[in-house]
Amino acid sequence: MEATTFNAILDSLQEVSDSYLKAPSAQPDRATLDRWQPATSAWQKLQAISGWIPGIQAESIEIDGHRIQHWRIGSGHGTPVVLLHGFGASKENWASLIPAIRRRSMTLYLPDLPGFGQSDYHADARYTYEVQARRMAEWARHLALPPAFWVGSSMGGAVGATLAANHPEHVAGLVLMNAAGMGSARHSPMESQLIEGRNPLIPGNADETRTLFRYATWRGRGIFSRVMPLAMGPEMRHRRPVNQHLFMDMMQPRERIPELLERIQAPAQVIWGERDQVLDVSCAHHYGALLPNAEVTVLRGIGHLPMLEAPLQTGRLVRRFLRDHG
Repeated sequence: MEATTFNAILDSLQEVSDSYLKAPSAQPDRATLDRWQPATSAWQKLQAISGWIPGIQAESIEIDGHRIQHWRIGSGHGTPVVLLHGFGASKENWASLIPAIRRRSMTLYLPDLPGFGQSDYHADARYTYEVQARRMAEWARHLALPPAFWVGSSMGGAVGATLAANHPEHVAGLVLMNAAGMGSARHSPMESQLIEGRNPLIPGNADETRTLFRYATWRGRGIFSRVMPLAMGPEMRHRRPVNQHLFMDMMQPRERIPELLERIQAPAQVIWGERDQVLDVSCAHHYGALLPNAEVTVLRGIGHLPMLEAPLQTGRLVRRFLRDHG
């Protein structure tokens, strides 16, 4: 990649982060964070019940002072495949993809990243990509996993890429699905909002929650924007100050994603929804150009969440990648 293009990618990232972090609305209230506790919401009850689904083993271990909850699906033998969710989400986001990729020759691991879902959050902790990747490397060591295939959606993709660059001994392959951390050739609708100091990913009321799912999905977004807020809306609004903290850390990595990709030697697959309004599809091609061993697939008529919008199509792509490199 030409130096001018690379610098333009970094400039795009810097413009979004600098503009957003200056906005008063981006700053969480420290007193609120210090006394914040998880709520007993309908979504949390559903999360607890889902751990009893046949075939799912709900487990937790403590890493870096955080109790990390994860699902294990499979015998624990064979190829480990780790699915990392995106910002504001949890392991349940992968539920529709599980049947499409699951095989007897693999074991799936679905963690709630620290700070999210049923895993612990601490107001005095950091949640940058580097810190989260280090925690997941320690998590993998604790589970004695052989080199795994890491599949990351949005923020989870940025964490996975950072893991592959900084802790390559844990990575056999990397799937980046509409992955965060990359500068775009043109700002997405969400990035334009961030530049103006607004964050659609952190809703504060019911209308904003519906708007979030209209940004995050394209195929079936009318259904998603009506149904998902009913299930997740109260929980997302309760987590607003926490998500402000997490998002601020996400916007301030010690090393920006484009600057570390050349260190990744594991095979990589980039999957992107053509109609992504959160992260512009140009990011997919930038990832493909900067990763030494990457293949890029753009899904037509799909938005930011391919595993929800097109689970069968997405599952076929992931299975093929695992078959070719596993």
